[in-house]
Parts: sequence; structure tokens; C-alpha cells
Amino acid sequence: MDERLKIVAICGSPHRGNTYKILGMLANAHPDVDYKILMLSELDLKDCFGCYSCIDNGEESCPHQDDRDVIIEEMKAADGVIFASPTYARTVSALMKKFVERTSFLAHRPIFFGKYAMALATCAGFGADLTCKYLTEHFTQYGFNFVPPVELMVARKTKNETERNRNLALTAYEKLINALRSKAVIHPSLNQLVYFNIFKSISEWNKLKGWADYEFYHGKHDFYYDVKIPFWKKKMAKWISGKTVKKMKAESR
Repeated sequence: MDERLKIVAICGSPHRGNTYKILGMLANAHPDVDYKILMLSELDLKDCFGCYSCIDNGEESCPHQDDRDVIIEEMKAADGVIFASPTYARTVSALMKKFVERTSFLAHRPIFFGKYAMALATCAGFGADLTCKYLTEHFTQYGFNFVPPVELMVARKTKNETERNRNLALTAYEKLINALRSKAVIHPSLNQLVYFNIFKSISEWNKLKGWADYEFYHGKHDFYYDVKIPFWKKKMAKWISGKTVKKMKAESR
């Protein structure tokens, strides 16, 4: 028998409101899935100092001792992750932004390849699309592959609105489940290849100060993991990244 899928939902709401209730509804959709909701509001996350220590010297050098690594370990153990946030001022909540800041070293040293994720946003007016865009773009840098996001309007609480949200959320969740069960080999996109080449070049250029990145990229060749990449895509990625790095070096003089 196949092992149960494990999904962790990270909720950026400061209370157990609309976003939490929708995540709770999804928990009942697949009783065969090991499903957990992590409320950032109920965990200890300190404010990021912006000291860059986690990036330059490794995440273990962070001056904070909080629940950051607890959340990361939950994501590592899961097959898939749902990043969920209410829309505040046309973007993610302060709690979700704090989580982003505390884990941004993973954009430099991504580890979540082979895992799928989904962005879910609620709003009472507009901006859910911007919230989903932010979540998708940022956490893609950690290595996640995203299924289509779900944007939910929760302004009126009418029966029709509630049912519509339920159907939209369940449809998106099914896409995540299907992606996880497909076990398809995920080939890197051109953008991901460009991103890899840029960060590898920067790590070599900045290896004395940013030795944590240098150690991470040292020994890696065409991508973060061994995968067959078409010749044209490999050359194109190196050409694009080379121009970007050259410009960065010129501007740093």
C-alpha cells in the first residue's frame, strides 16, 4: 500500500477566520491525506534583523532562537505545501511576510525541489491575485513547483459566495493532490536555470564573505540536482545569466 500523502498548510492569518476556515474545509476533502495546518500566529517567529547572517554564514548563525526551523522541518517532511494568506493592503499579511523574511536564505540555497505547492488568498475587496502572485513567485525560489492558485472573495458571506469559494478551493486542492500523486519528473524551466546560474556565479564571486552560498553551490554543475537539460536551454540560460552577472559586477565597482 502506498504511504499516505502529507500536506502542510501554512496560514498567515492572525486569527482563525476566513482563511483558516477554508483550510479546515480542505482537511475534510481527503481523509486519506495526512493534513496539518500551521498557524503562524500561534508560533514564535521573531522579527528579521536584516543582518544577512543566515545568507552569508549559514542559517544556523541567525541570532534568533524561535520556531523558524520547526516550520521548515514540517515543510521538508511534507509532500506538498499550501501557502495561505489573507490579503491586507493588497499583499500578504504581516505574519506571512515575517515568515518570508525569516526563511529567505532558502531563496539563495533552495531545497524543496520535487515538492508541489499551492497559493491560496482570501480578500474582502481586491488584491487576492497580487497576494497569490507574491506567494507563488517567492516560494518558487525555494524550489517548489506550484499548481494554479486560488483567489477567494470573502466579503459578503452569502450562501452563493460561500459555495463558490468552497468549489474553487476544492478544485484547486484536487489539482495539488493529483500533481503529488502523479510522481512526474519535474524538469527545470529556463527561468529556474537562469536563476541557478546567477546564484552560482555570485557564490563564486563572493565566496569569502558569502561562504555559505559558495559551499552550497560548489560541485553543482548545470542545476541544483542531476537532471538532463536540453543543450539549447543550457546555453540560453548561461548566456542570459552571464549578461546579468556582468552587469552586476560593473555596477558594484
